[in-house]
Amino acid sequence: MNGSPRLPAARWLVAALFSLLAQAASASTPRVVLELFTSQGCSSCPPADALVGRLTADPSVLALSLHVNYWDDLGWKDTFSSDAATERQYAYARSLGERTVFTPQLVVNGAQSVVGSQGGAVQHAVEISSRDAPFPVRLDLARQPDGHFTLNLTGPKVSADVWELRYVRRAVTQIHNGENGGRTLETYNNVTELRRLGAFTPGILNLPPLKSPEDGVAVLVQAPRAGKVLGAAAY
Repeated sequence: MNGSPRLPAARWLVAALFSLLAQAASASTPRVVLELFTSQGCSSCPPADALVGRLTADPSVLALSLHVNYWDDLGWKDTFSSDAATERQYAYARSLGERTVFTPQLVVNGAQSVVGSQGGAVQHAVEISSRDAPFPVRLDLARQPDGHFTLNLTGPKVSADVWELRYVRRAVTQIHNGENGGRTLETYNNVTELRRLGAFTPGILNLPPLKSPEDGVAVLVQAPRAGKVLGAAAY
């Protein structure tokens, strides 16, 4: 009789442990970061959007869609477009020595640019990058019971920035005008917030909870001025 009241507590503890393990398992530390610069107003972009959708199933790959806004005056305003996405694409153009920007452009680990709709070229870039040495900076991203996140940064002393990206995992949008007028588009890991958390320093950061269960959060450690990605984590 004395032991019977402990049984519900024990069951609760086991359930809590399983819950924490499930939360930890859903966080990933990818080896390849893909940033697709896309637009709902671009008729060449849906194949690249679909490719990103397929790549989201690979836990070693973090594929993000950044919707630029320079298509917005051409018949359709992208529901995810932002100045931040456009500025990031131009920063990559400067970093990679490119003369112009385009959609769909896919940047691999901040170091290589390919046409996002060319599946063979994208797959080759992913395979090559997967064989590279692991990122030098380790990021451990964990969701706490109250919904907040803790980010543990470890690694060598490097000059780098820490970036937080919030995204919507999947969106279905009916396009009424522009090059894709009349189509219904599916897009994946659509970035809605992009902010610099500061310079990289080993330690622990606290991040706010997700706004919706359908959202995700990623953190990148990246060399300054849109340089190489040095570490990544996503939830």
